[in-house]
Amino acid sequence: MLGDLRHFGDLLRRNARLFADAEGLADAEGAYTWRQGYGRALRLADRLRQIGLRPGERVLLLGNSSVAWSEALFALAGAGLVAVPVNTRLTAEEIAGIGRDCEARGLLVSDELLERGRDAAGQVPTLRFVGGLGKGSGEVAGYDRLLAEGAEDEAAFAGPIAPEDLLLLLYTSGTTGFPKGVMYSHGSALQATLVHVLAIASAHRHRVMLPSPPYSAAGFAGLACAVAVGSPTFLLRFSLDGALETLASQRITFTNLVPTTVRMLLDHPRFGDYDLSALEVLLYGGSPMREATLRDADRALGCAFRQTFATSETGLSGTVLEPEDHRRALDDPDAGHLLLSCGRPQVGVGVRLLSNDGVEVPDGEVGEVAVACTGNMVGYWNRPEATAAVLQDGWLRTGDLARRDEHGYFYLVDRKHDMIVTGALNVYPTEIERTLSRHPAVADCAVIGVPDEKWGEAVKALVVPRPGENLSADLLITWAREHLAGFKRPKSVEFVDQIPYNPAGKPLRRLLREPYWRGRERKLG
Repeated sequence: MLGDLRHFGDLLRRNARLFADAEGLADAEGAYTWRQGYGRALRLADRLRQIGLRPGERVLLLGNSSVAWSEALFALAGAGLVAVPVNTRLTAEEIAGIGRDCEARGLLVSDELLERGRDAAGQVPTLRFVGGLGKGSGEVAGYDRLLAEGAEDEAAFAGPIAPEDLLLLLYTSGTTGFPKGVMYSHGSALQATLVHVLAIASAHRHRVMLPSPPYSAAGFAGLACAVAVGSPTFLLRFSLDGALETLASQRITFTNLVPTTVRMLLDHPRFGDYDLSALEVLLYGGSPMREATLRDADRALGCAFRQTFATSETGLSGTVLEPEDHRRALDDPDAGHLLLSCGRPQVGVGVRLLSNDGVEVPDGEVGEVAVACTGNMVGYWNRPEATAAVLQDGWLRTGDLARRDEHGYFYLVDRKHDMIVTGALNVYPTEIERTLSRHPAVADCAVIGVPDEKWGEAVKALVVPRPGENLSADLLITWAREHLAGFKRPKSVEFVDQIPYNPAGKPLRRLLREPYWRGRERKLG
């Protein structure tokens, strides 16, 4: 496949050979060298084969970020099994739905989710094994016991795995309905990892903190890149206090966050108590960072910033806004527009903007982002029609809308299904959200289209006010009148306690729209 990498699990084998006794994966429970981590993954792979799981069968991974979860991912890869990371926020019924969809044969579950995992397992007829990623309980063997019953034998990773063999089913967050299983082969995942290592400048010398949920595309990308270069890697079940403590105590030089989390860390009452001077690079994604947040982070952290754009379907491949782009935009008012950009194509990645009929649109016009890369998904699990709808002639249509300028920088406009059509005019919620968020009394906001008898859809803003601020709907609509064209202005404003986000940091507008469209047909929904 790639050099001496026979399959994805060999990333861990390579580190055990090159960086044997160096710091490897660590979490709140313990730290392990790369040699130890590889040995533990071999033991788990051997035990899973003893139990009777066979190459190609699917195993659900239900747990928060941990060394055990990460080792299990590589153990499954080495054994030829297919890892199915599961969102820890899902109910037992939703987990079971994914299990039935992929006909899962096994489940590895952490202690805090054991009861939910058991409930889900009882609803998946194909499931025949449940094991623990923690201490386990009763009939569910704990992780240490699974390791003790397996052999640290390299033969556990020596199976005949081909590049096209399935490695991973990464279920989408379900923003457009029941989540679909995004399929990655060993070959596509390794290619995607190489592309992303170049895009984010991963380096062995970095000390990495990974706060993203492991079941998300960002979580998988971060882990894959850190292991690929052998960086000491600290796995975090995210909390504001935990992130600040880890950044400081472990002298972290590289981490990835979503813009909303960056803002929350900066606003933490004890932010100034932590020495974060070791931080060199802050990688972010999900959306461009608001200018005020970026400038505050620049002053407070003094590190470099890098933004990437990708989707679950493109794996780790897409665009990158480099640190020098951020620096130029922060220092030069004439380049400030770059802060709204998600950058230019990563090395080895093709990016186009297409019309509905597949024709590439000229610079300055809005089109759907399409990505070509050998690291793209190979398709949706058991959904050939859905696959054919987005994968065409090697190009994957992402559903994201963007513009490109004459210098090749891309500017995300919105999700295709979130676009509001009011009186035959297209309105992009993100543009309105950026405008509203500039009001000093607005902490967060999301914009959706709601039914309107005259215009088809009307623009509605859902707003989280800053604590202690006296903000009214009339005041905000007046603000919008000064900054937005008439057809873009919110016709109504509703104040809410919080905006729901998916793991990638994108607002879940579908959930916000549901109460208003119940019983009605939304043509773009």
